[in-house]
Amino acid sequence: MAILSISREYQNGAPEIGRAVADQLGYDFVDNHCVYTNLKAVGEKWGKLAEELDEERPSFWEKYDREYQGFIALIESTIYEYAAKDQAVILGRGSAFLLHDFPQVLKVRLYAPLEVRIERVMLKDEVDRITAEGLIEKTDKSRAGYIQTIYGKHLQDIENYDLFFNTGIQTYDQVTQNLVEILKGWDQRATPESRQRLKDLALTAKIKARILTHPELVIPTLEVFHDGQSIVLKGGVHSPKEYHLVEEIAREESGGYLLRNELHYR
Repeated sequence: MAILSISREYQNGAPEIGRAVADQLGYDFVDNHCVYTNLKAVGEKWGKLAEELDEERPSFWEKYDREYQGFIALIESTIYEYAAKDQAVILGRGSAFLLHDFPQVLKVRLYAPLEVRIERVMLKDEVDRITAEGLIEKTDKSRAGYIQTIYGKHLQDIENYDLFFNTGIQTYDQVTQNLVEILKGWDQRATPESRQRLKDLALTAKIKARILTHPELVIPTLEVFHDGQSIVLKGGVHSPKEYHLVEEIAREESGGYLLRNELHYR
């Protein structure tokens, strides 16, 4: 089946539309609550980080911080996990960029005129116009900064998406029904190779997240990928203990795949 990735602006109806599409098609809905729940299951501190840093632009130091790298690895692992199951609606969090090369992923950008969004914020949050404008500016800027810093992409570039919907012109119901009909045929774009490649990515992302969030490991240059035959580990470790611990985690999660360990000592 297909996967829907929704990129959005603040208050353009993306949560409502995404949820409605997922409900009608019986898809998983991957939103902030889903991400928080998955990260909290790994550990309380990861759930707390998700609440504090969700789609916020990281500072220079945060980007290279060990804890922040683990946080991003967990989010990416969550996205790949749900995408690999098929039948998922994924809201933001770089999913359009992580899943850009998969034909079964429909990448949609929702937008609306600023004036429409201001009115929605004023009505929903019961705030004045100045406050509404500030909320929109802050949220849009944070999301764009997050994507630029983590993935080196511009959130609004048209080349990143398959379709655009203006929710200032079309109602949420109209956009929902359009997406439901499109998705019914979108899964035909998938190939056995693209499905398997996505499953391989989900597996390697899970391994990477486990390693980067392990309290005894510090490997800032870690790479985990599938080369078509085996799972490959690359990066610098500080001791034999780290070397063997990384390899142990990878073997536990490898699912029977061959493992090629190219870790080196720093």
